[in-house]
Amino acid sequence: MKEKQGVKNLVLISFLSVILFVQKLMLAFLPNIQLTVLLIILFSKTLGTRRTGVIVTLYVFLDSLAFGSISLIYSPFILIGWLMIPFLLNSSFRKVESVLGLAVLGIFFSLLYSWINIMPNIFIIEVSFWHYLLLDIPFEILLSVSSFLSIIWFYKPLKDAFEVLLRKHKLGNL
Repeated sequence: MKEKQGVKNLVLISFLSVILFVQKLMLAFLPNIQLTVLLIILFSKTLGTRRTGVIVTLYVFLDSLAFGSISLIYSPFILIGWLMIPFLLNSSFRKVESVLGLAVLGIFFSLLYSWINIMPNIFIIEVSFWHYLLLDIPFEILLSVSSFLSIIWFYKPLKDAFEVLLRKHKLGNL
């Protein structure tokens, strides 16, 4: 029985990593409009830090392969930026359960991700910190607004449906 649960867990993690990756591909034509923060928050709240960490790691690997950004300079910062969500959400912000509270955290996580990625970008692009920050502000605002609105609109229905799926297949607390 334990092996069956392990296989289910592996399939779940793989499937959710692909969903995270495909949604980014589908929205790639819109600059910084994505459901990544929403989904990572959803996975963090329902699956915990460890499983969400594996999902995020697979997602970053797929994303880096697809967009040709696998590098020792850039990829670790992307990974750290996204891993901050499950880590902080299940430690410092573990008591935040309201949709509005999570949406506000979505803004914070969007900005945190953007700011973590400033260093490799200014190194690669060879531009000053202030110039990069000034040019990046509209993109940070877009990511923050899309994260906030997607959490407000979709978090509760997605969480309800996801929890039903997890219970049905006995995948809640592995």
